[in-house]
Amino acid sequence: MFQLSPGTEAERGRKRARVVSGRQSCPLSAGRSHFSARRSSESRRPSEVPAMSARGCKPSRLLLPALLLLLLWLPRLAVDAAGAAGARWNGEGTSPNLQSIFLGRCNDYRPLLSPEEQNKNCTAIWEAFKLVLDKDPCSVLPSDYDLFISLSRHSLPRDKSLFWENNHLLVTSYADNTRRFTPLCDVLYGRVGDFLSWCRQENASGKTPAQITRKYSKDSSGVIHVMLNGSEPTGAYPIKGFFADFEIPYFQKDKITRIEIWVMHEIGGPNVESCGEGSVKVLEERLEEMGFQYSCINDYVPVKLLKCVDHSTHPDCALNSAAASTRREVPALYAEQSAGLIVLLLVALASVAGE
Repeated sequence: MFQLSPGTEAERGRKRARVVSGRQSCPLSAGRSHFSARRSSESRRPSEVPAMSARGCKPSRLLLPALLLLLLWLPRLAVDAAGAAGARWNGEGTSPNLQSIFLGRCNDYRPLLSPEEQNKNCTAIWEAFKLVLDKDPCSVLPSDYDLFISLSRHSLPRDKSLFWENNHLLVTSYADNTRRFTPLCDVLYGRVGDFLSWCRQENASGKTPAQITRKYSKDSSGVIHVMLNGSEPTGAYPIKGFFADFEIPYFQKDKITRIEIWVMHEIGGPNVESCGEGSVKVLEERLEEMGFQYSCINDYVPVKLLKCVDHSTHPDCALNSAAASTRREVPALYAEQSAGLIVLLLVALASVAGE
């Protein structure tokens, strides 16, 4: 029978001790992670066990840092994965009952059109608009609105176009449903979506698609009116606004006689800019470079009177001194006339009594 020498047996004992010592030095998590490796070592030769145990313990010292790095990189990996999957719309979303509001506004607007243009098919206009809604919002192009604009387009009255920045409600009130002026929100293709939201082209500014406001600019003629907010902290004329980027460049010089700018200030509000100042001056210089004749008016009186309806007692809405003095003199004049009439009446009565 083959027998191992005492030296060989002692050496095997020392190796087993090293194996036990090596296992005790491994963290608990490492021991669990390498459970299958430890089980397989039992079938190997005794001389191989220490080496395998040592190799099994080395990854345990790197496992915790690797997990920490993975946790730190997970948010970044999620962002990269989202970017690789394509752009995602993050706007307001579509207004509730959009179709009902759209069709209702379209049918209400038709009587405002000239007789030859009142046969607009509101259902067809909605279907053309819906083609845009059915597309992925981040892949919509301005040209996708062409059919919708073509079906809803109509003539604009001369000298009635009104452009604006930072005073939407005031413009709507003053225009009075096309009675005074016809801003974009009072044109059929602008009215149906006014104050509504829907998913549209990527990186669009505001709620109005650029293609729609370009068409409005091209169709405007005669005297062009522009209402700006002189109390806006960032300036009355946004250098990178819709009016600057998508309307002015599309003015048809051969159709426009002049441009009239109204710089309105809030009642009791700050006077940030006026004609010839700040961004308004930038606008004036731009129009001059383009060859347009223009004029600028601070607080255009008809519009200011409309604003004062809600602020009748505010000092900004007081009439000038001449008008006030005239108003004060009227009762005195009536009093003098009344006294004169009384004297004449008394004289007449006295003469009658004398007879």
